Amino acid sequence: MSYARARLMLGIAAVGAWVVASTVFLAIGGPGALPSVDAPASDQVAALAAVLGIYIAASLPFDLLGGLLLPRRYGRPHPGTDAFVLAWARGVLVQALVMAGALLSVMAAGRAGGSGAAIAVVAVLAVAIGVARLPLARLVADLSIEPGGSPDAVIVCATDPGFTGGISGAGNRMVLPASWARHLGPGLAVETDRRRWALGTPYVLGIAVAAMWTTVGAAVSFVLPGAGVQSAGELIAAGAWFTLWSFVGLLVLPSLSRPAVYAADAAALNAHPHQEVARVIRALDALQDDEPERPGGVEVIFHPIPSAGRRIRRLGDTRSGVRPWHVARLALPMSWCMLGLLGRAVHCNAGRPEMWVLLPSD
Repeated sequence: MSYARARLMLGIAAVGAWVVASTVFLAIGGPGALPSVDAPASDQVAALAAVLGIYIAASLPFDLLGGLLLPRRYGRPHPGTDAFVLAWARGVLVQALVMAGALLSVMAAGRAGGSGAAIAVVAVLAVAIGVARLPLARLVADLSIEPGGSPDAVIVCATDPGFTGGISGAGNRMVLPASWARHLGPGLAVETDRRRWALGTPYVLGIAVAAMWTTVGAAVSFVLPGAGVQSAGELIAAGAWFTLWSFVGLLVLPSLSRPAVYAADAAALNAHPHQEVARVIRALDALQDDEPERPGGVEVIFHPIPSAGRRIRRLGDTRSGVRPWHVARLALPMSWCMLGLLGRAVHCNAGRPEMWVLLPSD
C-alpha cells in the first residue's frame, strides 16, 4: 500500500469513527444525560470541557498515526517524538479553546435572543475563522513569517513539506511556503500566478459559500431532536448533528472546489509554457502524498484537488471563469465553531497541526 493510500485509509477510519460516535450518541439519547437549561453555569462549562477532553483523547491515536507513525513507516519527513508531542499539545489546546469560546458565545446568544441570535453568531464566527485563518494557524502551530514578501504575498516558514499556505485576510494576500522557492526554483512564478488568480472574487466566493454551508448546517442542527441553543447539552447534541452535516459536506463540497483548481491552472497557462506548468503541478504533488494518478471514484469522493495527472491532461482546456476557491477545505476549520469533529480527521491533515487551519490547497 502506498503512503497516499495509507493516509486515505486513516482518514476514512477517523472520519468514520466520529460519524459513528455522533450517531450512537444521538441514538441512545446521550443529550438527555447532559446539563439542561436549568443547570448552573459551572455544570454547563464542565460538560463542554468533558466533551472536548474526550475529543482530544479519542483523536490522539489517529493524530499519532497521521503525524508520526505513517510518515516514519514510509520514509517521509516527520518530526521527532518529542517535537510531535509538543506541537500536537499546542494545537489541540488552541483548538479546544477556540471551540469552547465559540460554543459559549453561541449559547449566550441563544439564551439572550433565541435560535436566530445563535445562528447569527455562528455566521459571524464562520466568516471570522475563514478570514483570520493565517493568525489562527500561527496560534495552532509554529508558523513564522519570513521577510521577503510582497504587497500581495506573505512568506511563511513551516516544518511540514506538505504545508501549502493559501490566501489570507479578506483575499488580498497569498500565503506561500518559504520552502517552495527551493523546491520550485523559477517555477514559483507559476504558483504565484495561480494564487493571484484566486485573490479577490474566487476566494471571497469560497469564504461566502463555506460560511453559508456552516450557517445553514447550524440552523438545521439546532432544530433536530435533542439539540438547541439554551444549554451545553443542547449545543453538544447540535454539535453531533453538525458533525453528520460536515460528513455530507465532505461528499458534496469537493465538487464545488475542483473547478477552481482547473481555472487557476488555466490562468497560469496564460502566462507560462505548458511544460513548466505541468512540472510545477508534479513537483507540488510530490511534496504532498505523491499520488499523481487516482481512480476516478476515489477522487470524486475524497479529493477536492484533482490528481496531478488529471490536472495536466486538462491544461488544454483554458476556460477559467469565476469559481469559488476551495470551499471544501475552507468549511473544515469553520466547523470548529459548531463543535464539528471532522476538521482534523481528514486524511490530508490528520496529525499535522500546521495544516489544521490552512489545509493543503493546490
